[in-house]
This record gives sequence, C-alpha cells and structure tokens, in this order.
Amino acid sequence: MNKLIFTLAFILTGASAFAQTFTFNQGGPTVKNYYTELPYQNIYGKLVVTVELGGSKHRFLFDTGAPVALSKQLAAQINAKTMHVGVINDANGAADSTTIVGIDDIRLGDVIFSGIPALVLLPDMYKCWNVEGVVGSNMLRNSIVSIVADRQVIIITDEPDKLILNKKYSVPLVLDANNNHQSDPVIKVFINKVSAFMAFDSGQSAFMRFTDDYMNQLSKLNACQVVDKGYGASQIGAFGLQANADKFLVGVASLNIGRARFDNITAETNKTGNSAFGTKLLDYGNVTLDFIHGKFYFDPRTETTNLAEKHWPFSPTMQGNKLVVGVVWQKGASLVKPGEQITAINGKDYSEVSLCDMLNNKPPLAGYETGTITIKDAGGQLRNVQIVKE
Repeated sequence: MNKLIFTLAFILTGASAFAQTFTFNQGGPTVKNYYTELPYQNIYGKLVVTVELGGSKHRFLFDTGAPVALSKQLAAQINAKTMHVGVINDANGAADSTTIVGIDDIRLGDVIFSGIPALVLLPDMYKCWNVEGVVGSNMLRNSIVSIVADRQVIIITDEPDKLILNKKYSVPLVLDANNNHQSDPVIKVFINKVSAFMAFDSGQSAFMRFTDDYMNQLSKLNACQVVDKGYGASQIGAFGLQANADKFLVGVASLNIGRARFDNITAETNKTGNSAFGTKLLDYGNVTLDFIHGKFYFDPRTETTNLAEKHWPFSPTMQGNKLVVGVVWQKGASLVKPGEQITAINGKDYSEVSLCDMLNNKPPLAGYETGTITIKDAGGQLRNVQIVKE
C-alpha cells in the first residue's frame, strides 16, 4: 500500500506453437539517420506517449516488456488487416486466442514506422489512462531508445553520436531467448556479485521483480534470500487477476548495474512471467537501450543508493468494484485472509471503489506508518484491524 495498490502486468509470452509460427519482429522505421524526442507522461510508473495512427493522435503505453498492441476499437477504426490468429499467455499464465494485425504506418514524433505487427488485445484497465494501444519492443528493436527521466522525454534514434553515452555506465543488452519473437530487452547485472540476466520492462512500475524459479536459482548461489513468505494474489494480467498462490519477499544485499550500486533491495516473486526491472529505476537515473549495438546504459544520479524500506503485513488488490486483501505476509496471517473485503482505511469509506480511481490516485496509506483497516469477512461481519509498517 506504500507503493502501488497492486501490480499491473501486460507481459505476454506466446505459447510454443504460437512462437514457432509467427514473429512480431517485422517492419521498422521508413528512413535512416533519424532522431526524434517523444514527451511522456508518468502516471504512477506508467509511461504514456502520444502517437499518430490513421490520421489522428492516440495515447499509447510505452512498454518494452510487450509487443505493439491495439484496442479492438482502434484496430477496427484503422481497418487493420489480420496477419495471424493464435494463442497467447499473459503474465499470470492465463491463455486465450487473439488476433495479430499489421499497422501500415505509425508515427512516433517525427519518425514513421511501417509494417509493424500488433496484437489486438488491450486490458480494460488501460481505459483509465485513455490509452488505446502499446508501443512495444518489436517496434523499437532497430533503434536506440533513451528514456530521459530528468526531462520526461523518450529519444528514439539510430545515431548514437547524437546521444551522450558513457561506456563506463553500460552493460550488455541481449534479446530474451524465450521471447525473441517480440525482442524483449534483457540486461546483464550483478546480484551480490553473481552474474544475472533480467529484462527491462517499462510497462512495470516496481523497481524489481523475480519469478519463483529465478529466485531459487539465485538463492542457491547466495545472491538473494527469502525474508518473508505470503499467500494470495496481487498481479492483474491481460486476462485478469492471478490465482492465489505462495508469494515470497526476496532480499538482495547489493545489486550492480554498470557503475551504479543499489543496497538492501526487497522484491516480490511470481510463479509466472519473467524477472525484470521496471520504471522505478528511472527515479534514480536515465536509461538507454541500444538495441542496435547490444548495450544498456544506466546513468545514475548517485552511484550508490540504499533502498531499504518497511513493508505492510498485507497488500490489497481489486476484485470487481471491491478492494480486497491480496497477498498476506506472515505478520498479517493472524489479522486477515486473502479475498476479504476492505471497506474503510483510516476512516475513509472504500466499500465501493473503481479500478480507475485506485490507479489514478495515491495509495490510501501513502505517507503513513500505521493504519486502521476495516475488514468485512465472508459472513458479512465487520472488524477493525490495526497494522504497522515494519
């Protein structure tokens, strides 16, 4: 509750048959020697840009952890032609059939991209930001992309000489071998001096996330350790809320991204998806993804940052128009159960809420160290629960 209310993820991983029969890595810029600056709006960690498509302007999420995507309405509006139909999985492992269409021309700033495949799939939650599509990694794979948080602009170019890039702040960038059909960028870092590869996902708001499998691999190398265990659901994928499952809070003593070092990090795990850094990284510096030369640059404001933080005993999520208990950590196990409704927080009524209100406003307990939560159990009985951030 001290960060986002819950995790939103549009990570898409194709089923094996889908990946073998289609690649999103088609099309690209219509010119060479291009340079453009694209202003973005940061909505609690979501980067929203304006693109031109079908002769009009539209708001798109800038998401390096997903392919280009369109809403059904926008795909119909531009009369996009079908390229492929297949099955795709969201970040939570839920699968559904979907259509891929071709975009003839889409303009980012001064640059036109042509022949770009796009998924016709956009979660309803994106309407909360008036977003009609996604600028994804397959569209960016032939460019150098610099996210300049200081100015809130995204530079897209194929001319490295027009950027200020310091080699001492660079690490290798590769395309995810498991998702090379959409060119997800993966970077090399050191976690407690152990070499590790993690994606950079600008569609995620958190600083860092792990899958359970990667956590287990790293813990065997003493790169991280489990500091708390919980149970419940928090992540909303393209096809809805994940199922309740075991969750782990992982502690990392030190992380190195090039010359930058972060100490005392904690991150949550998920059973599915991938391990990645999110846009919280932009709070500490500027990021450049050089897809052309295979380099990732992180230019930190300070070279060493302590990320030690306190945590609440449980975190909420949304279920319909209700705010409910999501993940319950060990210290909260005697207080609440996953799925119980939260009807009030510090005396403010939350008996009926909208997803958009929760996404577009600060978390209810932001800035607090303690809180009084009113819980409605399965039998309709109300009780007050006192919680402490520790």
